[in-house]
Amino acid sequence: MGNLFASLRNAAGAMKVFERAAGVVQSNVANASTPGYAKQVQVLTAMPMDLDRGLPGGVASGGTLDLRDAYAEATVRQRLSASGQADERRAQLEQLEPLYDIGGETGLGGAINRFFQSFAALTVAPNDLAARQTVIDRADSLSRSFQSMAAGLTQAEQSATQALEQRVAQLNRTLEEIAGINAVFRQDYRAQEDPGLQSRLHNLLEDLSELADISVIRREDGTVSVYLGGQTMLTSSDRFYPLSVDASDPARADLLDAEGKVITSQVNAGRLRALIDIRNSVLPGELAEIDRLAQTLADQVNALLLTGVDSAGNPATQGLFTYNASLGVARSFSRTSMTASELPAADPLAPGGNAVAVQVAELAQAKLIDGYSLVQFYAVRASAAGRLIAEGREAAGVAGLLVEQARQFREEIQKVNLDEEAVILMQVQRGYEAAAQMIRVLDEMTQTVLGLIR
Repeated sequence: MGNLFASLRNAAGAMKVFERAAGVVQSNVANASTPGYAKQVQVLTAMPMDLDRGLPGGVASGGTLDLRDAYAEATVRQRLSASGQADERRAQLEQLEPLYDIGGETGLGGAINRFFQSFAALTVAPNDLAARQTVIDRADSLSRSFQSMAAGLTQAEQSATQALEQRVAQLNRTLEEIAGINAVFRQDYRAQEDPGLQSRLHNLLEDLSELADISVIRREDGTVSVYLGGQTMLTSSDRFYPLSVDASDPARADLLDAEGKVITSQVNAGRLRALIDIRNSVLPGELAEIDRLAQTLADQVNALLLTGVDSAGNPATQGLFTYNASLGVARSFSRTSMTASELPAADPLAPGGNAVAVQVAELAQAKLIDGYSLVQFYAVRASAAGRLIAEGREAAGVAGLLVEQARQFREEIQKVNLDEEAVILMQVQRGYEAAAQMIRVLDEMTQTVLGLIR
């Protein structure tokens, strides 16, 4: 009887193990499409069998195995950092596209062309008031074009700063959620085996990776410590350390840690890196080049006009353009109060002539900046901006493909395969049915033995 009861317990235990295994399969199937979910495997362990020593054998649960692969997860996070940086850079650079126009009729380049064309027309009739007024009108139009260009680049800087602040706020919210999950792990070590919590945690880590390059260290208690660029701690146990943005300096924006220390240089990838580069380097560089173009044009035109006389033979008292370098040349670029009749188109030795107007018109072809004419220099800047945008788009596309490759590699390791789960379920079902059949046979044997005893 003792052996019969032991066998009954053995078979009943096997049924419980197979029920548990069926539950794991059911969870896998239900979460096959859950983002961040890693396949769970029920480990079956053979129990020792030595009948002479009273060990009946059987099967026991060896626990649930999580197939999540640390290397695959780290690879996905690394690719996401590169992809986030490329995509954010593309999005920010595309703001430059409507500002630059290399066509000859529109944009800043067109305004420069039309301005010098008005002086070329003035050389034909230097004392014609209508031609003189056209020069004044074109000067006003050119001023507005420079101001519009500067305003567009300034707006792009402000947009990049706002985007940086929003991304940092998003990063802080993600850190807070990770700290909350860490708190759950600390309160109950069994929570580490919760596939739902693990899925959420790894999804949050992916969100962080897209924003910045992070290093993740898993502790024995299941919590994760996250470091920015491998240096600044962002989470530790159930605490997190928020970042902030310092945009008090108009020339740049900096990233600060929880103690207010500048850590901008520690961000090497992700959307934050792209925004910092665009805000602190690319856009200020573009504005500086437009300022250089505006200053060169204004100084050259003014220098020539100040050597001439107006239609009445009076010497020029002011140039045609003015600007305030401390406020930004292009931003403050404007026409002076010079009127059409005061426009000094003639040389003092030949009043009523067109000598100065000819010299100003010839500036259109003069190599004044880096070996380029003024219009050519603008075209070079526009072409450079176009290349940056095209390269940004291409880089974003390539980085996106690399993320997909990394995710496919990870899925081959840890994603749920419904066909495999169906096979496992059939195996579990057969094992369960065999254990049930064993119980039925043992029950009949027990009834027979009891009947003999009676």
